Amino acid sequence: MGRAVLRRAMLGAALMLLLIPLANAQVFSAECVETFSSPENSLPALLSFIDSASESLYINVYTFTSGTIASAVAEKAREGVDVRIIVEESPVGGMPAGEMQLLKALRAAGAEVYLYSGRLRYNHAKYAIADGSRVLVTTENFGEHGFPERGQGNRGWGVVVHSRELAGYMREVFMEDMRQSRRLEEGLEYYTFRQVPEVEVGWGVYCYPGLEVEPVVAPDNAVARITELLRSANSTLYVQQFYIYTYWGSRSASPEEAPNPFLEEAVAAARRGVEVKVLLDSTWYNTRRDNPRSNLRTASYVNGIAREEGLPLEARLALPYEDNSIRLYHTKGVVVDGRVVLVSSVNWNENSPKRNREVGVVVYSPSPSEAARRLELGTALRLLRGENPAMYFQGVFLQDWKRSGGEGGASLATPAGVLLVLAVAAFLTFLRLRRR
Repeated sequence: MGRAVLRRAMLGAALMLLLIPLANAQVFSAECVETFSSPENSLPALLSFIDSASESLYINVYTFTSGTIASAVAEKAREGVDVRIIVEESPVGGMPAGEMQLLKALRAAGAEVYLYSGRLRYNHAKYAIADGSRVLVTTENFGEHGFPERGQGNRGWGVVVHSRELAGYMREVFMEDMRQSRRLEEGLEYYTFRQVPEVEVGWGVYCYPGLEVEPVVAPDNAVARITELLRSANSTLYVQQFYIYTYWGSRSASPEEAPNPFLEEAVAAARRGVEVKVLLDSTWYNTRRDNPRSNLRTASYVNGIAREEGLPLEARLALPYEDNSIRLYHTKGVVVDGRVVLVSSVNWNENSPKRNREVGVVVYSPSPSEAARRLELGTALRLLRGENPAMYFQGVFLQDWKRSGGEGGASLATPAGVLLVLAVAAFLTFLRLRRR
């Protein structure tokens, strides 16, 4: 009898642990969710979002350097729209050249501009709220590379969520950070704004209806929510990140001493049979051999575990496109089982989810059977065809993934693969010089 009571008590405690995150979760319904990616259609998506604002436009972004985006925002301010902007006062390396001039010009146009100087380490968020009903969340800063007019840009992801509930939630976050920011009082009257390019009709991807969304806000709930998301994977887990530290803590630590919980959850998913793919940026400063937490080291660490344990797990360093359309891979995204996607500003180091202001959103797509039960037959048919936000970003991811593999899909992300590429290049150079 005593063992039975103890067993029931342990089961009850386990259930309570499972229910606590659900009770704390903030999941909202969305009328629809639009998707976009950089460099393909990010600027038209953002300009269309800005143009849709008729009452209020709140923007919180780490850096704001695009004259084109600023011109669109200034137009709204001059029309009488309540425009408020928060940027980080002291980004890494200092405020980019020309950003303060641009911000002062926006102030002169009628926008309220705030420089974040609050308790958090950095204001690294990238989102906007229009008319208290729509929220744009992206992985990119408001610059020429995240939202390019033409040619080269970053690889980035973004969504526009039509949800008053989510907009209300994010407005509270915005106002809290605004209260901790220094208002910019000085304007710049003689600044000349660019002409805003016209947005082509039909720029956007289909607006997917009948979805649920969950805000991910650092440092409030980011660690818990991202961990739970990774843990929920049953069949596939695709991760694309600007960089991933192999471990947290000090540089002298190790994966054994201070494991990166996000990376370890991805490995744990592979150990339970989930197909896990991790795609990382390959820019030189993210692949330095003297950095023990560089993407090169992370890829080596992940692929080493995969080889030793025979896991369905692989990491690659993203290779550039032949037309150089992608400058660097700046995404911070996760796709789970082709049904759930995270788009956020959260980097997979320790400071980002624990000490910065970061913002993301998890978009949940129902199963076709769930949509059918709701009598949403059109949505059910689209889901059967694989049309949902998660599948959109999964398609973008797999396109980049395939590009970053060698012949037959062989990974070039391991140090051996990188060395092979360098060795072949050096040999060909040697032959050319010898002929000369």
